Amino acid sequence: MIRTFFATLGRQLWRNRLFTLLNICGLSICICVAWIIFRMVIYENSFDKKVPDAQNIYQLIIRNKREDGNTGGFAAVSKPVLNTLLNDVSGAGLVVPMFYKQYNSVTIPGNNGTRKIEEKEDITQVTTLPAYFDMLNYKWLAGNKTTAFNHPDNVVLTEDKAKKYFPNLSPAAMVGKSLVYNDTLWRTVSGVVADLPYPNSFSGDNTEFMPVSREDLTDQDWESLNSSNLLFIKPAKQVDAKNILAQLNKINFQHNKESFEKYKYKNWYEALPLKEKHFAAQFGSQTRTADKKVLSDLMIVGGFLLLLACINYINLSTALLPKRAKEIGIRKTLGSSAKNLMVRFIAETFIVTTFAALLSFVLTFFAVKIFADFLPDGIFDYMNYPAMAGFMLLLILLISLLSGLYPAWISSRVDTVEVLKGKTEKVIGRNKITFRKSLIVFQFLIAQVFIIGAIIIGQQLQYMLHKDPGFNKEAVITFSIPYRLANKKEYKDKQFVLKNELLKNTEIKNVSLGDRPMEQMYVGNIYTYFNGKEEVNVQLQMKDVDTAFLHFYGITLLAGNNFKQTDTTTALVINEKAVHAFGFGSPREAIGKQLLVPGNGRSYPIVGVVKDFNQSGMRSDISPGVFVSDKERLRTFNIKLPDQPQHWEKAIRSVEKEWKRIYPEAPFTYTFYDETIGAFYKSEMRTQTLVRAATAMAILISCLGLFGLATLTAFQRTKEIGIRKVLGASILGIMRLLSKDFLVLVLISLMIAAPVGWWLMSKWLQDFVFRIDIKWWMFLFAGVMAVIIAAVTVSYQTIRAARANPVEALRTE
Repeated sequence: MIRTFFATLGRQLWRNRLFTLLNICGLSICICVAWIIFRMVIYENSFDKKVPDAQNIYQLIIRNKREDGNTGGFAAVSKPVLNTLLNDVSGAGLVVPMFYKQYNSVTIPGNNGTRKIEEKEDITQVTTLPAYFDMLNYKWLAGNKTTAFNHPDNVVLTEDKAKKYFPNLSPAAMVGKSLVYNDTLWRTVSGVVADLPYPNSFSGDNTEFMPVSREDLTDQDWESLNSSNLLFIKPAKQVDAKNILAQLNKINFQHNKESFEKYKYKNWYEALPLKEKHFAAQFGSQTRTADKKVLSDLMIVGGFLLLLACINYINLSTALLPKRAKEIGIRKTLGSSAKNLMVRFIAETFIVTTFAALLSFVLTFFAVKIFADFLPDGIFDYMNYPAMAGFMLLLILLISLLSGLYPAWISSRVDTVEVLKGKTEKVIGRNKITFRKSLIVFQFLIAQVFIIGAIIIGQQLQYMLHKDPGFNKEAVITFSIPYRLANKKEYKDKQFVLKNELLKNTEIKNVSLGDRPMEQMYVGNIYTYFNGKEEVNVQLQMKDVDTAFLHFYGITLLAGNNFKQTDTTTALVINEKAVHAFGFGSPREAIGKQLLVPGNGRSYPIVGVVKDFNQSGMRSDISPGVFVSDKERLRTFNIKLPDQPQHWEKAIRSVEKEWKRIYPEAPFTYTFYDETIGAFYKSEMRTQTLVRAATAMAILISCLGLFGLATLTAFQRTKEIGIRKVLGASILGIMRLLSKDFLVLVLISLMIAAPVGWWLMSKWLQDFVFRIDIKWWMFLFAGVMAVIIAAVTVSYQTIRAARANPVEALRTE
């Protein structure tokens, strides 16, 4: 019985294999998308779930409020907080510092010679306390947490890092081995721990652990905040974290009271629950975070695509009903009940959906390769098999019900007498076609919203990449002197030697030493101006540059002069924003005014004012800024290449040659500055790619649905077309007759999609200070695209129907 049931279902699917294939393809694409999104969601939500007693662990974060009422915050603590929590605050329980330090190289002494590892990215070390290993359940492969930090020069390695340093040794044999960081810092391996077997917001697999130094434990600088210094607490039993914070903030206020009053700001500490850390991007220092809003948006997009696929299945399935009318009529004559017919259709849908799910796994393999840059690292290493199996089964059942229920219900209402008379065109009435047309409108509504979004996102991205930032960034490469070399005596001031040698090179147009005009790193300080009545304190974004910098980047000097190169700072050049922030009436009025730097208590004159330029990308407004000149801090080279790109390679080779002569210990690595600026908009580029992919899928699925409706319409109007052709209608006229209804549907969907798309993209653009205006042609372009796509989709069926032999259409039944 069951065998016969599935055999007849298989024959039915094969007989209509074109429609079966279209349904499988449409569903498989959407199941693939849903599967990847589901894997992302469960992976991101799995972070820190397996940390023991995670609900009672908190990260301390800093909050601040300025005089103007603006508030902010980030993940950092001042180092004295550690000692305060250990000794002066009751109920703190476990106090776990994580002070990150970076090194450029590590040397591994050995009996067979010394091996040195130099990393392109810094080697990360975390200084902490034994309590760190009480908070996290590491498995010790060698050593133990009781003795691992007995000596201040000990180091504990994670398994991956240990294998990298000592590839041929067992964990036990590694204990006692020496490591030398940055050629001078000797450490002894005291333990090896297995990598944490679950996603977490703590140190990664390549991290190394050191005991907190005595200097860190006795530090008394309450004002210094560094995002490399993190601290976690696990309050003692029956102790509320708020009680610990109240004690800490009271001590913090006592130490910072003078600064709070003088500079009219205040800061305080709060506790961020560990369960929220992975989604707290603002406090995600040192570890990757996820955005809940992005995940929600992805789920919404996935849901819409699945809905489109279900609508597409409904359209294609009901399009086939007139062709299956006799089969349905005979089954009802032989005793099949409406319930049996509905079960049969839903079972058919289940089989199609199952095949689509199997195909989706193949598509997932290719999709993961294509969109690798958009997926979080480790997503496919995390396996939650019960959740994955449950999701796929639920997805198949849900799609089967949503897609199969309506066609099954329609099939159960077929009039057996009319069908057996041969009147198959009466299987579906006009009201059903109206319902199906509304589904087509909905499909193209979603597709056109995606098209509008893709157009506007693309235009905004092009605007950000090509808008004049206030400086000339073309044909520029940049590179920096490694920190470990800059601090060596033998390389002191070598950057100026290299600069002079490069200036002699006729293949290079210009050279400047200084921080890039626009970059992700932010260095700032509070400068004070006394206007005769009161002090005006302004946070200025600082850039260390040489005297060639302004000319090199074409930054316009509005008043005053460039400063002179000196060993230390003696003068300042500020931008227009700083002029307004200090209350100067004009750039010329600012010249000669003295600004006090609170950190060193010295005042410097303003000698020049430059035109505003963008320092932090198009999302942010231009900040008040200042140029200073201090030879000790000039470590970044800016090289202007020839105007002709064909000469760039030769010029870069000549730069590399000089670099290797002066800095033989370090490899020469450079970046084109326009690529550095492009990295500012990596998130927007990813969004653009994802929206384009979603647009392509929405259009494809909508076209499949439109194809099904065109097939149905051509079948139902066969005799009408035959009569029109006999009466002299042309093929072009028949095509126009059959196509116009579909084009009207597309235009209706555009009328609805335009305001929806405008509202959604207006909300998205609000995140950018510098943004485009939404123009009418964007909606027109989306509409034209949709019309062309719809016309191409229905053209096959309309041409086929228009060219059919009218004699065949007009045969008696």
